[in-house]
Amino acid sequence: MRKSLFTIFLFVVSFSTIFAQQQELSTLLIPNTWQANRLNPAVVPDAKFVIGGPGLYNNLRVNNIVYNDLFGTNELGETALQIDNAIAKLGVQNRILENLDIETLSFGAKLGEIWLTLGHSLRSNAILNYPKTLPQLIWQGNAQFIGQTVSFGPQINMNTYHELSLGFVFEVTQTFTLGGRVKYLSGLNSISSQRNLLQLTTDDDVYQLTLDADYLVNSAGSLRYDGWNELDVAFNFGALTGENLFGKNSGTAFDLGASVQLGKLTLSASALDLGAGIKWKQDVHNYSLNGTYEYVGLDLAQNILEDDQALGSVLDTLREIYNPVETNDPYTTILPQRYYLNAGYQLTDSWHLGALVYYENGEFGLSEPAFAFAANTQIIPQLNIGGTFAYRHEQFSNLGLNLSLQLGPARILVATDNIFTAIRPKESHSANVRLGTSLLFGKTRPAGRGEAIY
Repeated sequence: MRKSLFTIFLFVVSFSTIFAQQQELSTLLIPNTWQANRLNPAVVPDAKFVIGGPGLYNNLRVNNIVYNDLFGTNELGETALQIDNAIAKLGVQNRILENLDIETLSFGAKLGEIWLTLGHSLRSNAILNYPKTLPQLIWQGNAQFIGQTVSFGPQINMNTYHELSLGFVFEVTQTFTLGGRVKYLSGLNSISSQRNLLQLTTDDDVYQLTLDADYLVNSAGSLRYDGWNELDVAFNFGALTGENLFGKNSGTAFDLGASVQLGKLTLSASALDLGAGIKWKQDVHNYSLNGTYEYVGLDLAQNILEDDQALGSVLDTLREIYNPVETNDPYTTILPQRYYLNAGYQLTDSWHLGALVYYENGEFGLSEPAFAFAANTQIIPQLNIGGTFAYRHEQFSNLGLNLSLQLGPARILVATDNIFTAIRPKESHSANVRLGTSLLFGKTRPAGRGEAIY
């Protein structure tokens, strides 16, 4: 039972890493890219018409532990799990954050003094916030907590949805633009914990085990529960079908942005996903645990102390009584709001400098600011390369690289905010990549005008 529970825990952990704080830092600092419009609706490249092709952005963050903490080499030279070692590295609270955006197709057209933009992407964001006590109880048992009350309820929020956007960019003057975008959200899958109280008390005087629960998990198209032995997780990602594009799970969001050019200096600001939320109505299942259960007995307490399988035996007993209550009530998930403030300076004809500050209203009160500095150089007219140095996730060890290649009207963008992941993947807490393609036709900026950040 113990190992089965830990297998479920590892599945949730690894599953979250397939899919949320976004913290995309490089894109706004790379000159003249169509992808920057996703992060600031007032920013457009030097073109009259744009077709945005397939693109991808992925950002993963696992704090406190890395691959080498969880996997090691045994005496036979084989790769093996070293779970006790990984648990020792955990903090009181631990997080896994992931964001994955798949951009399918987008358009931009300059119509006089106004730009019109259209786009579609498939987005997924996830956050798992769990206490150290959760893997401790599952894997090591509760003997270490005799005489204590420990909380072990995890918080989870995972959403996958289509995003259809319509935006406008207004050129108030030749150097000042305002942008706005409305987004229709069509939900595909969701798992969201709404109440998260799970507490276990092991009394050392009367050998009493008490479990307090007030835990609620909402699911849409993801969880199926028909008994503890019939728990099915089916979080289908990437279902790009027309029938899911305008489903019953829907919501809206808004983006605002502004950009001003002061000679060689450009200042920009944006607020993204304002009012973003999805109302989940289709294929909804709610599972709740609520109440207090006490188990008293000397034999049980002795088994807890002496048998490393005892917690599993206790949970086998408790699961007979603690059957989740299932309902089918609609629920709403709120998506994090994101804010960018950035500046760029065209130092010379070939060198461009940039700086950026980022803030996100994260789920469960977990908000982390980030900032970055960048330098880009135009090697040849067709090739721009650059580097970034960033503070994010409470760490300064984020060195990024980016490349923008122009082949006729075609643009290819490749960037990462953390190159160390590629060099030392088993010692890294994060992984980040941005890929983008676009076709840019025509030019709008006067010859000789200083090329600022965009």
